[in-house]
Amino acid sequence: MIRHNELVIDGVHTSSFPFKVIVENSPPIVMKSSKTQLLEHRGISGAVMETNKHRNVMELTFKIYVVKPSEEELFQFLTLFSKEQFWLESEQLKTVQLWCYKVLVSKVIKDKHEVYEMEATFQCHPTKFFKDTDSQSFTQNGALRTKGSALAFPKLTIVGNTSTETSFTIGSQVIRLEKIESGETLVMDNNPDKPSFRTLSGKSIKWSGDFLTIDPSKDTTVGVVLETGIQSIRFEIVWGWA
Repeated sequence: MIRHNELVIDGVHTSSFPFKVIVENSPPIVMKSSKTQLLEHRGISGAVMETNKHRNVMELTFKIYVVKPSEEELFQFLTLFSKEQFWLESEQLKTVQLWCYKVLVSKVIKDKHEVYEMEATFQCHPTKFFKDTDSQSFTQNGALRTKGSALAFPKLTIVGNTSTETSFTIGSQVIRLEKIESGETLVMDNNPDKPSFRTLSGKSIKWSGDFLTIDPSKDTTVGVVLETGIQSIRFEIVWGWA
């Protein structure tokens, strides 16, 4: 079936159906503005800038034609657009994917040739994420190499052994741990929607500090410092473009 301009919604290709699906337009390259605000005040000239690098939701609209499906096939196809929280890929964007929250669909109109026309608007996170996960490991002090330009939220896997307090430092962010028991692996997931810091088996950890954010727009490398008792740290990061 038709692969040109195809979409991949939650792993399902629009070209995989037993009827033709035509995606009319290529996705535009959208750069969403930051949430930085200019605050004007009567007592000053110009404005005060309130910096906020986070960005607004991105909307991408595609016109889609479905050619001569049966009624059952049509409704099976339309279930794609009832999904929430999924990855969206496009044949026209080779290296990146978008994290979408939901889809808004127009009325589905049928013409005399049994071709159904619709518009689908994907409401997505503003970052264009790389498709590959970058993995970097450290057994001693070093420098994490950054990519892209969007804020990144790494997943860390930490191996160590110490009965006393220890810490590790990522850039200017210091994470302190009460201890690391022998044979334990710690997992720090900095996903802002669902952050967690537990052992691999799910046990709570006594720690202090903040969940990590890495800003590639500021630094091409970020220092990694491992204190006594920490044997290794592995970073898993999906970088992206803002």
